Amino acid sequence: MNTILLVEDDPACAAMLRTALNTFGHQVVLAPDGKQALRLFDPQSMNVAVVDLMMPEMDGMELIMRLQEREPGVRVIAMTGGGRGKPEAYLRMAERLGAVKSLAKPFPLEALRQAVGECLDA
Repeated sequence: MNTILLVEDDPACAAMLRTALNTFGHQVVLAPDGKQALRLFDPQSMNVAVVDLMMPEMDGMELIMRLQEREPGVRVIAMTGGGRGKPEAYLRMAERLGAVKSLAKPFPLEALRQAVGECLDA
């Protein structure tokens, strides 16, 4: 069983994504923001991080940079609804910072399953 770090500040979205990831056969560690995610991240047991980009405390962009500093090559899937701008611009920036996959919200859960699978196969 793979362990996924899910970083999402919206409780309803976090619950839905956690349920989906559990259904796909993964164990999930949930963090509501980037600061908690850094405290919870364990590169020895966590295979993938699914990171919302728009969060309080520490946004997803900073989290991706810090995860990459701490564990170069960590597999991150970035996701966002875009905030005030278009999600594609934020997702491209996240990929430049080290995210290996990106998802624009709302996305089909099958897209999440596929992205996680591709990260695990890499």
